[in-house]
Amino acid sequence: MSIAAHELSFRYPRSQYAIDGVSCEIKSGRVTAIVGPNGSGKSTLIRLLSGLRSPELGSVLIDDQLIGSFSHVHRARLLAFIEQRPQLAFDFAVRRVIEFGAHHRGCSHDQIEDAINRFELSEVSDRPYAKLSVGQQQRVSLARAWVQIGSNPKGYLLADEPCSAMDPKFVNLTMTNLRSLADSGVGVGIVIHDLTSAARWADDAIVLNNDGRLAGYGEAQKFLNSSTLSDVFDINIRRFESDDGHSVLYPTCSTE
Repeated sequence: MSIAAHELSFRYPRSQYAIDGVSCEIKSGRVTAIVGPNGSGKSTLIRLLSGLRSPELGSVLIDDQLIGSFSHVHRARLLAFIEQRPQLAFDFAVRRVIEFGAHHRGCSHDQIEDAINRFELSEVSDRPYAKLSVGQQQRVSLARAWVQIGSNPKGYLLADEPCSAMDPKFVNLTMTNLRSLADSGVGVGIVIHDLTSAARWADDAIVLNNDGRLAGYGEAQKFLNSSTLSDVFDINIRRFESDDGHSVLYPTCSTE
Protein backbone atom coordinates (compact mmCIF):
# COMPACT_ATOMS: atom_id res chain seq x y z
CA MET A 1 0.00 0.00 0.00
CA SER A 2 1.36 3.41 -0.89
CA ILE A 3 0.91 6.83 -2.39
CA ALA A 4 2.62 6.31 -5.74
CA ALA A 5 3.76 8.98 -8.17
CA HIS A 6 4.31 8.00 -11.79
CA GLU A 7 6.38 10.31 -14.01
CA LEU A 8 5.10 13.48 -12.36
CA SER A 9 5.81 16.82 -14.02
CA PHE A 10 4.52 20.21 -12.95
CA ARG A 11 5.43 23.81 -13.68
CA TYR A 12 4.14 27.18 -12.60
CA PRO A 13 3.04 29.77 -15.19
CA ARG A 14 5.92 31.29 -17.18
CA SER A 15 8.52 29.09 -15.48
CA GLN A 16 10.48 25.93 -16.08
CA TYR A 17 9.39 22.64 -14.57
CA ALA A 18 9.37 22.62 -10.77
CA ILE A 19 9.02 18.83 -10.87
CA ASP A 20 10.20 16.93 -13.93
CA GLY A 21 9.47 13.25 -14.51
CA VAL A 22 9.52 12.12 -10.86
CA SER A 23 8.42 8.61 -9.86
CA CYS A 24 8.43 7.63 -6.18
CA GLU A 25 6.28 6.26 -3.35
CA ILE A 26 5.25 7.00 0.21
CA LYS A 27 4.86 3.48 1.57
CA SER A 28 2.64 2.33 4.40
CA GLY A 29 4.47 1.73 7.66
CA ARG A 30 7.54 3.71 6.62
CA VAL A 31 8.91 7.22 7.08
CA THR A 32 10.00 8.79 3.79
CA ALA A 33 12.17 11.92 3.81
CA ILE A 34 12.02 14.32 0.86
CA VAL A 35 15.29 16.25 0.63
CA GLY A 36 16.98 18.58 -1.82
CA PRO A 37 18.28 22.13 -2.21
CA ASN A 38 16.10 25.24 -2.12
CA GLY A 39 13.99 25.48 -5.25
CA SER A 40 14.29 21.78 -6.09
CA GLY A 41 10.52 21.28 -5.94
CA LYS A 42 10.15 19.52 -2.58
CA SER A 43 7.07 21.48 -1.50
CA THR A 44 5.56 21.13 -4.96
CA LEU A 45 6.11 17.38 -4.91
CA ILE A 46 4.48 16.84 -1.54
CA ARG A 47 1.47 18.91 -2.63
CA LEU A 48 1.17 16.77 -5.75
CA LEU A 49 1.36 13.64 -3.61
CA SER A 50 -1.36 15.00 -1.32
CA GLY A 51 -3.68 15.96 -4.18
CA LEU A 52 -3.52 19.68 -3.39
CA ARG A 53 -2.06 20.24 -6.86
CA SER A 54 -2.69 18.35 -10.07
CA PRO A 55 0.27 17.30 -12.23
CA GLU A 56 0.73 18.59 -15.73
CA LEU A 57 1.94 15.12 -16.69
CA GLY A 58 1.88 11.81 -14.83
CA SER A 59 -0.38 10.52 -12.09
CA VAL A 60 -0.69 10.01 -8.33
CA LEU A 61 -2.41 6.92 -6.94
CA ILE A 62 -3.41 6.05 -3.38
CA ASP A 63 -3.45 2.28 -3.01
CA ASP A 64 -3.78 1.88 -6.80
CA GLN A 65 -6.62 4.40 -7.18
CA LEU A 66 -6.18 7.81 -8.78
CA ILE A 67 -6.10 10.42 -6.04
CA GLY A 68 -8.53 12.60 -8.00
CA SER A 69 -11.18 9.87 -7.84
CA PHE A 70 -11.60 10.21 -4.07
CA SER A 71 -14.21 12.53 -2.60
CA HIS A 72 -12.90 15.21 -0.22
CA VAL A 73 -14.39 13.35 2.73
CA HIS A 74 -12.90 10.00 1.72
CA ARG A 75 -9.50 11.55 1.11
CA ALA A 76 -9.60 13.32 4.48
CA ARG A 77 -10.14 9.96 6.15
CA LEU A 78 -7.08 8.56 4.41
CA LEU A 79 -4.65 11.44 4.27
CA ALA A 80 -3.62 14.35 6.50
CA PHE A 81 -1.45 17.18 5.20
CA ILE A 82 0.53 19.69 7.26
CA GLU A 83 1.73 23.01 5.89
CA GLN A 84 5.11 24.37 6.96
CA ARG A 85 3.47 27.52 8.34
CA PRO A 86 -0.20 26.70 8.89
CA GLN A 87 -2.60 29.64 8.99
CA LEU A 88 -6.20 30.00 10.14
CA ALA A 89 -8.75 32.57 9.08
CA PHE A 90 -10.29 32.76 12.57
CA ASP A 91 -8.73 32.95 16.01
CA PHE A 92 -9.66 29.51 17.32
CA ALA A 93 -8.26 28.10 20.54
CA VAL A 94 -5.62 25.39 20.28
CA ARG A 95 -7.94 22.63 21.50
CA ARG A 96 -10.55 23.57 18.88
CA VAL A 97 -7.95 23.45 16.10
CA ILE A 98 -6.93 19.95 17.17
CA GLU A 99 -10.57 18.89 17.27
CA PHE A 100 -10.89 19.88 13.60
CA GLY A 101 -8.91 16.73 12.84
CA ALA A 102 -11.87 14.64 14.02
CA HIS A 103 -14.37 16.34 11.73
CA HIS A 104 -14.52 13.57 9.11
CA ARG A 105 -14.19 10.50 11.33
CA GLY A 106 -15.23 11.35 14.85
CA CYS A 107 -12.97 11.11 17.85
CA SER A 108 -13.34 10.61 21.60
CA HIS A 109 -12.34 13.10 24.27
CA ASP A 110 -9.55 10.73 25.33
CA GLN A 111 -8.10 10.68 21.81
CA ILE A 112 -8.06 14.49 21.70
CA GLU A 113 -6.34 14.58 25.09
CA ASP A 114 -3.83 11.98 23.93
CA ALA A 115 -2.84 14.15 20.97
CA ILE A 116 -2.54 17.24 23.18
CA ASN A 117 -0.33 15.40 25.65
CA ARG A 118 1.68 13.61 22.99
CA PHE A 119 2.84 16.94 21.53
CA GLU A 120 3.11 18.63 24.96
CA LEU A 121 0.41 21.22 24.34
CA SER A 122 -1.51 21.06 27.63
CA GLU A 123 -0.24 24.43 28.86
CA VAL A 124 -1.40 26.23 25.72
CA SER A 125 -4.52 24.20 24.89
CA ASP A 126 -6.88 27.08 25.72
CA ARG A 127 -4.80 29.84 24.17
CA PRO A 128 -5.61 31.39 20.77
CA TYR A 129 -3.76 29.56 18.03
CA ALA A 130 -2.64 32.83 16.41
CA LYS A 131 -0.86 33.92 19.61
CA LEU A 132 1.50 30.94 19.58
CA SER A 133 5.02 30.85 18.19
CA VAL A 134 5.46 29.21 14.77
CA GLY A 135 7.06 26.18 16.41
CA GLN A 136 4.07 25.78 18.74
CA GLN A 137 1.69 26.18 15.80
CA GLN A 138 3.53 23.40 14.00
CA ARG A 139 3.01 21.11 17.00
CA VAL A 140 -0.70 21.99 17.06
CA SER A 141 -0.95 21.10 13.37
CA LEU A 142 0.79 17.80 14.02
CA ALA A 143 -1.64 17.03 16.86
CA ARG A 144 -4.55 17.88 14.57
CA ALA A 145 -3.18 15.52 11.90
CA TRP A 146 -2.61 12.84 14.56
CA VAL A 147 -6.30 13.02 15.47
CA GLN A 148 -7.30 12.99 11.81
CA ILE A 149 -5.34 9.86 10.93
CA GLY A 150 -5.18 8.18 14.32
CA SER A 151 -3.67 4.73 14.06
CA ASN A 152 -5.43 3.95 10.78
CA PRO A 153 -3.05 1.46 9.10
CA LYS A 154 -4.47 2.56 5.76
CA GLY A 155 -3.74 6.21 6.43
CA TYR A 156 -1.03 8.62 5.31
CA LEU A 157 0.42 11.75 6.84
CA LEU A 158 2.33 14.18 4.62
CA ALA A 159 4.10 17.22 6.04
CA ASP A 160 6.08 20.10 4.57
CA GLU A 161 8.98 20.83 6.94
CA PRO A 162 6.97 20.06 10.09
CA CYS A 163 9.91 20.79 12.43
CA SER A 164 11.44 23.84 10.72
CA ALA A 165 10.68 26.29 13.57
CA MET A 166 11.11 23.93 16.53
CA ASP A 167 13.87 23.76 19.09
CA PRO A 168 15.83 20.48 19.38
CA LYS A 169 13.63 19.04 22.13
CA PHE A 170 10.49 19.29 20.06
CA VAL A 171 12.18 18.16 16.85
CA ASN A 172 13.06 14.96 18.69
CA LEU A 173 9.55 14.71 20.15
CA THR A 174 7.96 15.21 16.73
CA MET A 175 10.16 12.72 14.93
CA THR A 176 9.63 10.15 17.70
CA ASN A 177 5.87 10.55 17.29
CA LEU A 178 6.05 10.29 13.50
CA ARG A 179 8.17 7.17 13.86
CA SER A 180 5.53 5.73 16.19
CA LEU A 181 2.80 6.56 13.68
CA ALA A 182 4.70 4.75 10.93
CA ASP A 183 5.28 1.77 13.20
CA SER A 184 1.49 1.52 13.58
CA GLY A 185 1.18 1.14 9.80
CA VAL A 186 0.66 4.73 8.63
CA GLY A 187 2.68 5.98 5.67
CA VAL A 188 4.60 9.14 6.64
CA GLY A 189 6.21 11.51 4.13
CA ILE A 190 8.03 14.66 5.21
CA VAL A 191 9.97 17.43 3.51
CA ILE A 192 13.00 18.00 5.70
CA HIS A 193 16.18 20.12 5.53
CA ASP A 194 17.97 18.57 8.51
CA LEU A 195 19.95 15.80 6.82
CA THR A 196 21.01 14.22 10.10
CA SER A 197 17.38 13.93 11.23
CA ALA A 198 16.48 12.49 7.83
CA ALA A 199 19.23 9.87 8.12
CA ARG A 200 18.26 9.02 11.69
CA TRP A 201 14.51 8.65 11.30
CA ALA A 202 13.71 7.87 7.66
CA ASP A 203 13.34 4.42 6.15
CA ASP A 204 13.26 5.78 2.60
CA ALA A 205 14.46 8.95 0.89
CA ILE A 206 13.38 10.95 -2.15
CA VAL A 207 16.30 13.15 -3.21
CA LEU A 208 15.66 15.95 -5.72
CA ASN A 209 18.15 17.87 -7.84
CA ASN A 210 17.83 21.65 -8.18
CA ASP A 211 16.16 21.15 -11.58
CA GLY A 212 13.25 19.22 -10.09
CA ARG A 213 14.49 15.85 -11.29
CA LEU A 214 15.01 12.79 -9.18
CA ALA A 215 18.57 12.32 -7.93
CA GLY A 216 17.69 9.16 -6.03
CA TYR A 217 14.81 7.24 -4.50
CA GLY A 218 14.91 4.20 -2.27
CA GLU A 219 16.20 3.11 1.11
CA ALA A 220 17.53 6.09 3.05
CA GLN A 221 20.85 4.40 3.85
CA LYS A 222 21.53 4.06 0.14
CA PHE A 223 20.84 7.65 -0.92
CA LEU A 224 21.51 9.79 2.16
CA ASN A 225 25.24 9.44 1.68
CA SER A 226 28.21 11.73 1.05
CA SER A 227 28.37 11.05 -2.68
CA THR A 228 24.72 11.69 -3.57
CA LEU A 229 24.19 14.62 -1.21
CA SER A 230 27.46 16.37 -2.10
CA ASP A 231 26.45 16.33 -5.76
CA VAL A 232 22.90 17.50 -5.04
CA PHE A 233 23.82 20.33 -2.67
CA ASP A 234 27.02 21.31 -4.48
CA ILE A 235 29.05 21.22 -1.28
CA ASN A 236 31.14 18.53 0.35
CA ILE A 237 28.97 16.61 2.84
CA ARG A 238 30.44 14.02 5.15
CA ARG A 239 28.66 11.18 6.90
CA PHE A 240 29.85 9.32 9.95
CA GLU A 241 28.34 7.14 12.65
CA SER A 242 28.09 8.68 16.12
CA ASP A 243 28.82 6.84 19.37
CA ASP A 244 25.12 6.06 19.81
CA GLY A 245 24.97 4.37 16.40
CA HIS A 246 23.18 7.14 14.52
CA SER A 247 24.38 8.74 11.31
CA VAL A 248 25.52 12.37 11.26
CA LEU A 249 25.64 14.35 8.02
CA TYR A 250 27.31 17.75 7.86
CA PRO A 251 28.87 20.08 5.25
CA THR A 252 32.62 20.62 5.38
CA CYS A 253 35.17 23.01 3.99
CA SER A 254 36.96 21.67 0.93
CA THR A 255 40.17 21.36 2.96
CA GLU A 256 38.65 18.96 5.52
